[in-house]
Amino acid sequence: MVIAKKDLRETLRAKAFYGSVGIVIFVMVAIVAGLGRNISALIEQGTSPAEVASAIQTLMGTTAFTLSLIIMLLFCMYTNAYTLIMEKVKRSIESLLCTPLSLREIWLGKTLAISLPSIVLGLLFTFGGIAGINQFFVVPELGHFIMPGAAPLVAILLVVPFIVFFFASLMIALQLIIANIRWISAALIGLVVAVMFGLSPPILKFGSASWSIVFISLGVAAALALVTIFLSRLVTKERIVLSSKG
Repeated sequence: MVIAKKDLRETLRAKAFYGSVGIVIFVMVAIVAGLGRNISALIEQGTSPAEVASAIQTLMGTTAFTLSLIIMLLFCMYTNAYTLIMEKVKRSIESLLCTPLSLREIWLGKTLAISLPSIVLGLLFTFGGIAGINQFFVVPELGHFIMPGAAPLVAILLVVPFIVFFFASLMIALQLIIANIRWISAALIGLVVAVMFGLSPPILKFGSASWSIVFISLGVAAALALVTIFLSRLVTKERIVLSSKG
């Protein structure tokens, strides 16, 4: 927690953090506006209120899940993403290795410093987006709020945070053992694209009552965990020191 608190303080001082907030707000507004147009089109079709509410709930669940995943991964990418690289450049990583802290404690502390704010802010923006969609598009037409179904909510509140935690852990592992920043950037971008594509609505095609999104998301989290466990064997003090000199 000492490492996590230190990195969190540095994150709040970094301009990249506030830049990432601006990018996330732009993405959220674009996604919410797109959903608003879809809701307006559904209402204009003139179907029964029950059918409209069911269709809106499906759209709401799909959009909320996608929004939470995108926002949390974006925060992981932009928030404190290169802390270890800067520590390697400044040679402070070697001083950190000389402390009584174990490699696992250092790894976990830096993972928490990235994943915790990403998860908290992701949930705040996601449910803020849901409230905005209801306030501006749903309530004026139907007169009541519509929340995502149980399955998308479980995925958003429980499973996506696991995905983000293991993604952050994998990101830290790559920064610990790889010296070339370009290789790290390419690996992280490829990982984000793979996760987002694999969990995108056109691939999953889940409804408001479908629990497939939960099980598939758990599979993605498990895969990231397995890769992280594999990389943990490669994270040694010798590799970290050698990568910092690369």
